[in-house]
Amino acid sequence: MTIVASAPGKLVLLGEYAVLEGAPAITMAVDRRASVRLAARADAVCEARAPDVLDAPLRFALGADGLPDWRAAGAEAAKLNLVDEVLRGLVDEQLGVAAGGGFDLALDTSSFFDVVGSRRSKLGLGSSAALTVALASALVAQGGHADAASDRAGWLNRLLGLHRKFQGGQGSGVDVATSLYGGVLAYRLPGDDGAPQASPLRWPANLHCAFIWSGCSASTPKFLSILRDWRRLSASNESEYRARMDALTATAQAAVAAIDTADSAGFLGHARRYADDLRALGHASGVSIWSAEHEAIGAIAHAHDGVVYKPCGAGGGDVGVVFAMNPDSLAAAVAALAASGFANVPLAVDPTGLRLTLTESEQA
Repeated sequence: MTIVASAPGKLVLLGEYAVLEGAPAITMAVDRRASVRLAARADAVCEARAPDVLDAPLRFALGADGLPDWRAAGAEAAKLNLVDEVLRGLVDEQLGVAAGGGFDLALDTSSFFDVVGSRRSKLGLGSSAALTVALASALVAQGGHADAASDRAGWLNRLLGLHRKFQGGQGSGVDVATSLYGGVLAYRLPGDDGAPQASPLRWPANLHCAFIWSGCSASTPKFLSILRDWRRLSASNESEYRARMDALTATAQAAVAAIDTADSAGFLGHARRYADDLRALGHASGVSIWSAEHEAIGAIAHAHDGVVYKPCGAGGGDVGVVFAMNPDSLAAAVAALAASGFANVPLAVDPTGLRLTLTESEQA
């Protein structure tokens, strides 16, 4: 059996940080996909190819318990930490690959990189989440449990657990949900029923956006750690954290309502307010959400009538988004940014989410 699985990356358009406190995040699946190809072998060997992290194929084995044995791989095994976490997590979920069955595994995340200027840069589009979704889905299909991946709501809960272990327990899971479902979503952390909510949004036809590369990569886990440490320093910091999260949450809720009612002008106002509140949160906590690069991009973008700019996700680098109702104003802003060395990253909505195909007359 040969299995091919792929899942898109994501950008958080609004709701970052506050999503950790239950606010809705507006997130968009982008047309850059992580892909996995898994082919059964006649022997018991497992061989992984991952050109983005490995210089050569890496061999490992599955023990009688279905857990990976990396001893033959040596120090190189650390480069496949995500594969290890997914394999172990699936065993915990009783969805592991059958022991003794070898396979060839090819992992491809090359579309999450772009050559900008003279450098090949990782764009910060959630490659690990997309790869988790694709890899776990391929592995459960290999183990005869493809039905688990076809129940998207139930599969999301399991995927969130797998990816959180890889991230050390941090993160909201918004990237995993977006990679699984695709499209534009309003995502919220689990409510009283214990399940996260991922609701599709219809993007207004007269609300346009472009995506700008800041010129440097950023680390979401690092920023979340700085924010957590600042919050814990004192009661006054905790009080300020709560006040700022309340403000961000109210704006995120209003922004989702504006999208739901196709109120593009209202959304632009909420996006500008959210961007300003993110700047204030960064100044208070020491997290450089609005880095010097984002500030420079914002100054150029906001010089154009009706244009709003904000960092996407944790900020500090990676990609930011420019919103406008007037496509000519947006084009002028993008041209001015390009002239200043800030490249437009061509991205579009990926509506499909996870794709999983089995060759031997089975599909999910």
